[in-house]
Amino acid sequence: MICDEAQKIKVPTAMVTKAAKAQKADFKIACTGTPVENSLVDLWCLFDFIQENLMGSLSEFNKEYRRPIEKKDDEDNAIIDELRQLIEPQVLRRMKHDVAELPAKHEINDCKNIEISTLQRTLYKQVSNDYRSLSEQGHKGVMLKALHDMRMICAHPFQEKATIKDSPKAEWLINTLETIKQKNEKVIIFTEFRAIQVFLKRLLLERFGLNVTTVNGDSNTNSRVGLTRQGIIDKFQETNGFNVIILSTVAVGFGVNIQKANHVIHYTRSWNPAKEDQATDRAYRIGQDKEVFVYYPSIAADDFETFEIKLDKLLSSKRSLADDMLKPNVELTQELIQSIY
Repeated sequence: MICDEAQKIKVPTAMVTKAAKAQKADFKIACTGTPVENSLVDLWCLFDFIQENLMGSLSEFNKEYRRPIEKKDDEDNAIIDELRQLIEPQVLRRMKHDVAELPAKHEINDCKNIEISTLQRTLYKQVSNDYRSLSEQGHKGVMLKALHDMRMICAHPFQEKATIKDSPKAEWLINTLETIKQKNEKVIIFTEFRAIQVFLKRLLLERFGLNVTTVNGDSNTNSRVGLTRQGIIDKFQETNGFNVIILSTVAVGFGVNIQKANHVIHYTRSWNPAKEDQATDRAYRIGQDKEVFVYYPSIAADDFETFEIKLDKLLSSKRSLADDMLKPNVELTQELIQSIY
């Protein structure tokens, strides 16, 4: 039994995990580019599928390995080495640069300092003041709502009279796409938010005359109902010249190939850098014959750190650990969320 995209069986209590483990097979292989996405429980779950009880029960694994390693105690290197030796006979790990000759990949950094607009600043301050007022009154969940609102304000201020000048990230996008259009190249825009997807689709129709395809959780996966997601993407790739497709990081972050695109724009950021890198790898994979350019446009202010700047710093620090599968590229904890605010 071979499982591709095996990180989907990382949650011990999930139905897909239980279904995979219920299959009777003499030999099992789990293929994944991100064996540890959130915590070392992901690793335990994969190995419990491959060879049950290799790492003991989940409670035993948590006590002996996960907690000491994730707490980053001084002595955790010895525990990490012990865990490496335990799984080494079962692991064949190859990085992309080990097995494929690909063109260069470039991260464009000059888009990480897009100046906040006056309207965005006003809305941002209002959200901050509302958060302080509601939190002092003991309202629950106000921090997550405030962060979501700040995130959306940075992406685009949804106000009735807002113009493109009030949305500097959208203005940056138009200018960037104009440059890419002159090169006759293709673009993937990633955002998981439906409101942003709809806004961008309308914007690109108005500015470029493109009836852009959006692929998200609503898109068909059953070919009997209509084009599959890969079918929709293949149609996008077969179109000659400049074109843009909008994808959900969550719904289409893995499992599809879009090598005809060589510009990847993360219009809004994922909480998890591993998922972001998976999304980028829809274009940066075997079969890509052009240099790939990756953009993380971020709204910034001179007098304070915006949500997007703080999130970028946190994701960058976590991404530096990405090559070590035993040092989890974790999603943001409550403490990290508080540090963003």
